[in-house]
Amino acid sequence: MKTHMPTKALLLAIATMWIVYGLQYFIPLEQFGIVPRTFSGLIGIFAAPFLHANLLHLIANTISLLLIGLVFFTVQGRKSFVISAEIIVIGGLLTWLIARPDSIHIGASGYIYGLLGYALFIGVFQRKLSNILFSSAFFFLYGGALWGLLPINPFVSWEGHVSGFVAGALCAKFAGPERATASRSD
Repeated sequence: MKTHMPTKALLLAIATMWIVYGLQYFIPLEQFGIVPRTFSGLIGIFAAPFLHANLLHLIANTISLLLIGLVFFTVQGRKSFVISAEIIVIGGLLTWLIARPDSIHIGASGYIYGLLGYALFIGVFQRKLSNILFSSAFFFLYGGALWGLLPINPFVSWEGHVSGFVAGALCAKFAGPERATASRSD
């Protein structure tokens, strides 16, 4: 029963995104996104992953988070909680530091790109066969998502994508051998 806890937490986070989206019709919650280099914008580090601009934005992030998140949470088990928290905080702080001024950055895609960065780099940094296979599979399945790191669309927070991706790569770089194992040990 305990081994399903990370998956349940992921599903709870996705359900929370949908509930918050519903609340956004009544309460202007978008203001609580990441507002670069402002003190009040720091709350967005924790709030932004739950806020979405519109239904298509929410659906896209839900599908991506389900696909990438279920694999990540299943493989990493309980370690996924700490890794996720690190990705959200580091990625959010980087977004807060480097993003365009006079903008609000919302959505779970920074976190999703963080999971992708972690998954792609864990094999590179750990050089363990199971992690290399894990990274290779993620690159094969989600390598096309790397286009989202480029500033192609002015309405998409590529800064959030890059920041999340870098945060995930940093988490992979500094993951100890006990954290980086691409197998379930709990």
